Amino acid sequence: MDLNKILVPVDGSKKSFEALDRAITLAGFTHGQVTCIHVIPHVIDGGPRTKAFDKILEEDGKAVLKKAAKRAGNKNVKFTSKILRGSPGYVTLHTAKTGKFDHIVMSTTGSGSASKDMIGSVSNHILQKSKIPVYLIK
Repeated sequence: MDLNKILVPVDGSKKSFEALDRAITLAGFTHGQVTCIHVIPHVIDGGPRTKAFDKILEEDGKAVLKKAAKRAGNKNVKFTSKILRGSPGYVTLHTAKTGKFDHIVMSTTGSGSASKDMIGSVSNHILQKSKIPVYLIK
């Protein structure tokens, strides 16, 4: 089983960081690469409030990825991160395909979830549509 390139979408929730920790552990066995993404929505151009909202989204995303990088530390894995725009499920699948990732590791529920017992809509979408193995961390 190849664990050389692992994609991890994080939304800032505790569970998404637990998934990141698991991915880092898995990639550590092969000195692999973990790419962490944080997806923010497209913000349509508008007035000052719209631009301020977009800036907040980007700043929050940078803070999430900074925390992710700190968790990755120096654990025998190559760690990269990026903020992407769009629908989280679509962007994750597109990134996995175009980046030729071996696996996706993510939490079953994140910041938008209503219940701990449910699988989130994003993770369900990715699980159903992914062409590569998806590891869901509950």
